[in-house]
Amino acid sequence: MIRSTTFKTVKFAALAATALVAIGTAGAAQAQTAEAAPAAAAPVEETPFLSFTGNATFVTDYRWRGVSLSDNDIAVQGGITATTSPGFFIGLWGSSIAPYGGATTEIDISGGWSKTFGGITPTVGIIGYLYPGGSNVDFWELYGSLGFALGPIGFTTGINFAPNQDNIGGGDNTYIFIAPSFAIPGVPITLKGNLGYETGAIAAALGTGHDNKVDYMIGADFKYKMLTFGAQWVGNNRSSFGGILGDTFLVTLGASF
Repeated sequence: MIRSTTFKTVKFAALAATALVAIGTAGAAQAQTAEAAPAAAAPVEETPFLSFTGNATFVTDYRWRGVSLSDNDIAVQGGITATTSPGFFIGLWGSSIAPYGGATTEIDISGGWSKTFGGITPTVGIIGYLYPGGSNVDFWELYGSLGFALGPIGFTTGINFAPNQDNIGGGDNTYIFIAPSFAIPGVPITLKGNLGYETGAIAAALGTGHDNKVDYMIGADFKYKMLTFGAQWVGNNRSSFGGILGDTFLVTLGASF
């Protein structure tokens, strides 16, 4: 009886050992299979063909190329842009302005193309400046710019050209500019500036007796989520004439979406 019990015990132990070996072998095989299997590739997010961005801004003075278009007063501004994945875009932007030819609102409609290649962003387009309710004041420009970086500093340089038009005084106008920017590492603050030179009918229409001017801006933006607070010093080399040409300090508060 003892031998029978011992034999059964030994037989059971052998069977158990065989089962453990089989399980261990199967587990090792599964582990090897899992290690050999390549990791599944993460799904690639497709860039939408059409996307929209917008903004709304409050400014203590609407300055355009160093000149106040709100007569040194506050202005409310906003815009929306539709952009396609190939780079073509169309935009609509507006601002309150001081009375101008019967208008108190400026509406800018722009369209063009912009794309980044290896850190360089060329942009070309056309923009129309419309003044609803105004008389003989609408005009348009062709423009082009190039964005790039030199070390930690970004630059945008470009040109705007308005062909001969009666509404700008019966001549053409050219504006060239360079705008550097520097994002301070570790904080949501960007330092920025602009230096521009304008010559032609629009510059002459300022009533300074000159058909050219130089404008400048230096400022900083602080960004928090969708909000941006900005401060700028803006002026031009005709500031001695005062009024809308005088140098000024202004602040902005904007939201982007």
